[in-house]
Amino acid sequence: MEPAMRITAITILLAALLPIFSFAQKSTRLALPNELKQGIIPNFFVLEKNGIDELYRDDIKEAVKKTGAKRVVLSFFATHCVPCMEEFAILKKNKGELEKRGILVYLINVGEDIRSSGGKVSEMVEKNAGSVFPYYFDPNVILFKSFGLVKRGEDPSLPLTLILDSNLQAIGILKGQMGSDFPQVLWGEL
Repeated sequence: MEPAMRITAITILLAALLPIFSFAQKSTRLALPNELKQGIIPNFFVLEKNGIDELYRDDIKEAVKKTGAKRVVLSFFATHCVPCMEEFAILKKNKGELEKRGILVYLINVGEDIRSSGGKVSEMVEKNAGSVFPYYFDPNVILFKSFGLVKRGEDPSLPLTLILDSNLQAIGILKGQMGSDFPQVLWGEL
């Protein structure tokens, strides 16, 4: 093989392998805000998709007891969030592994009115996550604020994934597009 062809072949091989080694980034982790450092997460409720019923912290505690879950994931999203759609697809693809590892997943729409955007939210969830995980609404961003995940006057930064242990104590926060360690980071070391 001629030197020029050899260099071209090596260049092509390196170009093909570079993404595998260079872009294997980890999901971005955030420090826990003070509101989440004090034991169990603050009491809260979010609206179910019918706009009437509510899901409370104690409902999640009961689900943990009933299923023997080891961790709870609250995945915050909005319909305009493209990385949220990608996260849903990854979660859906890994549903069996999440269940096997004792991970309960709740999808929570943030900042969108259930009456005007409910159909759009349902369509997004169905398209990207199917009916695999339950989803809820926090239209006034109350949950985000009470957890210290957004400052007054700021818009929520999405996607944001809050990871809780079986006692509903926050153990990690992932922000932005998920890295190559997702979803393994949900059951691994944080």
